[in-house]
Order: sequence, then structure tokens, then C-alpha cells
Amino acid sequence: MNKTIKVARFEYLHHVGKKRFWITLISAPLGMVVLILVTTLITFMTIDKSPIGFIDQAGLITQVKDPNYKPGFLDIEIEMVPYTDEATARADVENKTLQAFFIIPAGYESTYQVEYYANKMPSSDITEEVISFLSRNLRLGDNIPNLERIQAGSQISLRSLDGSQQSDGTGWHRIVVPILIGLIYFVLVMSSGGYLLQSLVEEKQNRTMEIMITSVTPNQLMVGKTIGNISVGLTQIGFWALVAAIALFIMRNRIPFLNDLNLSAGYVILSLGMMILSFIVNAGIMATIGATMTTVEEGQSITGLIVVPMMLPFYFMQAFFTNPNGTLPKVLSYIPVSAPLSMSLRMAFTNIPAWEIILVYAILIISAVLVLWLSGKAFSLGMLEYSKRIRIRDLFRKEVSNG
Repeated sequence: MNKTIKVARFEYLHHVGKKRFWITLISAPLGMVVLILVTTLITFMTIDKSPIGFIDQAGLITQVKDPNYKPGFLDIEIEMVPYTDEATARADVENKTLQAFFIIPAGYESTYQVEYYANKMPSSDITEEVISFLSRNLRLGDNIPNLERIQAGSQISLRSLDGSQQSDGTGWHRIVVPILIGLIYFVLVMSSGGYLLQSLVEEKQNRTMEIMITSVTPNQLMVGKTIGNISVGLTQIGFWALVAAIALFIMRNRIPFLNDLNLSAGYVILSLGMMILSFIVNAGIMATIGATMTTVEEGQSITGLIVVPMMLPFYFMQAFFTNPNGTLPKVLSYIPVSAPLSMSLRMAFTNIPAWEIILVYAILIISAVLVLWLSGKAFSLGMLEYSKRIRIRDLFRKEVSNG
């Protein structure tokens, strides 16, 4: 065990000490922040913030500007300008003093329709500003009990007849964990798994493995490398999660839906546990591939095949929404590489029996042990035939003949 830990520590420090790791670590969140800022800024700059005129034939407008409104950063504030006649408003639109004007007809309270005049279609932001302006003036002077709760809408609880599915009416938040699990899982496999495969092929090419195998067994080496690469991936994910948490804390007042996010700790822990076990399985598969290939390019061409079954739950997500206990969702839950995302989706939309969760965990643990054992055997054979690409079927034939 001590040698395995030493291998894991060396593998971890070897990758963390490279410039590539730090560039990836910092550039990913930085690039995301820059992309969001640039997109938001471009959107903000393209919105026409010129004044909008209005002609109030219904006598509705009693407050042109909300005295309690405090615009924040990148908030849109469009000035509403009152007019008494249509000709003047039209002239100001033509000479671009206004971007548009609208007429509130007499009897508006019975039709709730206005006529909007402009030389271009209004964006959704402009439309929301006009609607908000009209709604605010409609409510002025009216004492409506529980107005804010009425505007929030009714909460409808949905339950299937067999009791297997239920929703509290705010089902959007249930896919947050599966989506995050899927993204983290993908990043772990493609980054840390890629590191593992590349290091094995390089060590096989430069004959370093022959030196290493004199002090550790193949299984100790493969388990240590797997643990080290998992630690590299978790370091990346942990850093990005910390950056995201700080950003969300700073922007919490501008992201209202975060207040509605209510996640079960048990659900999150079970999903993360399955993800880590599944990643070990993937790492073992990549280690086996790395031990049997002669070049990095050969290994990378095969790893693409791992991504397809891993992401199958995303492709068939509609099946999880409509029937999470159906045949396809259940089958994908029992496949080790697709289990974390599949079970996370199913647990989000239905109640999963405890025995089924235990079964999936058992499959993942057994698969992880078997794949790591197989990678050690592949490593032993690859060490002897470092210049030759070993086929997987040859590996099994070799094991049978030795047994």
C-alpha cells in the first residue's frame, strides 16, 4: 500500500507541476468569465436605450418613473416620454429622438391592448419594459392582498398514479445535479483519463516502465497511477467549484433562482459517489488501452469510443423525463460508464428502491476492481512487448494460457 501511495503522489505531482495543468486550471474559468462578460456586454450594447413615447388616451399613467427603482450594473432603463398628439410622436421617431411610441387607447382596462409604432421590431427587453411600465401604473392605488404571491403564480404538486413520480411544480431544479454530474464526469474522463493514457504510452515508449516495475508490482503501479490522476482531476474540479461558488455568492442577488434551489444532501452524495467509481472504471479502461498501445495517437483514437456510451443518457434524456423506470433508463443505469448520469437523472424524477442503488454500487465496485486488475495484467504484457501493439483479445488469450 505504501508503494501505491508513493506512485499516486508522484503521478499527482508530475502532472500538477506542468505548465499545461496550470494553464488549463486558470484559463477554463477565466475563459468562461470572459465569454459571459463579452456576450452580456454585446447584448447590452445592441439594445436600443433611446426614449419611448406614449400617448395616454385612457388616463391610466399616473407615475411615469418608479421612484423606488434603483438600476444596477447592466440593467436596462428606458425613459418613457408622455405625448399629447400622435403627429409630434411620429415626427420624433422619424428624426430618431424616440425609438418608438405607443398609444394607450380609451378602455384599455377592458382590452389590455396598446398600439406600438416603430420602424423596427422591438426586442424582448423593450417589450418587457413597456409591459412593466403599464403593469406598474395599473396597480397604483389598488390595494391587492398578497399581490407578490399572486404574481409568483400557483404551485402545483404533480404525482403519478403509481406513486413512482412526483413533482413540486418547480421541477427545473431537479436536473441541476445530473447536468453538473455529467459535465464534471466528462471533464474528469477527458482530462485526467487522458493524462493517464498519455503517461502510460510515453513510459512504454521510452522504456521507463521497465525500471519502475523493478520496485513495484504492475497492480500497485496501475492503482497508484489511477489514484494520482483522479486526484489531479478532483483538484481541477475543486478549484473551479471554488471559483464558481465565489462568483455565485457575489452575484447571488442577481440570480433569483438560486434561492429556489433545494437539493438533498443524500442525493448529491450518492451521485458523486457513483461518478467517482465510474471514473475509476474509465481510468482502468484507459490504462488498459495505454498499456496495449504503442503511440499516444493510437490510444486517443480509441478513447473516443468511451465517450459515446458515457454520454448516452444525454442523448436519450427524454426517456428519463417521461419514464425514468423504463427499460432504457434502467439498462443505462447498470452500465458502469453511463451509470452516474443515468442514476442521477432517475433519482431526480422518481423514487429508486434502495436495493437498486446498492446493486448499481456493487456493479461499479466490482467493475472498478476487475478493470484495475486487467490494466495491471495489460501493463505486464505491454512491458514485455513494448514495440508491439497488443490486441485486447490477445491479452485475454494470454491470461487463459497462463492460467
